[in-house]
Amino acid sequence: MSIRSMLLRTLILLAVESGAVLLLRGTAPWIPVLLAVFVVGSGVLHGTDAEFTPRFVVALAAVGVAELAVRAWGLPDPRATAAGLGATVLLVVQTATVARYARRPRPRRRRA
Repeated sequence: MSIRSMLLRTLILLAVESGAVLLLRGTAPWIPVLLAVFVVGSGVLHGTDAEFTPRFVVALAAVGVAELAVRAWGLPDPRATAAGLGATVLLVVQTATVARYARRPRPRRRRA
């Protein structure tokens, strides 16, 4: 895996989270939108050696980012700042996890 792989995976997550924020600001039902964000978040590490825990962390962080960003968008200043800070922390955790597993080389299999 390369730096391009990490950037592509991160951009996919950011695009899905941004779309979820725009949908959740309107009248879209929140359960299917957040479920879709979770599914994309858990699948973004496909093709790496990431197991259940890192996939779950990325997916849960993606849902948290989308939810906190929606709250930060529509709240008064003090609470919006706290929600924005929480979303930023989750983005850092999500990006660090994706970077760790997307850049790690996969073990090569020996041919028999």
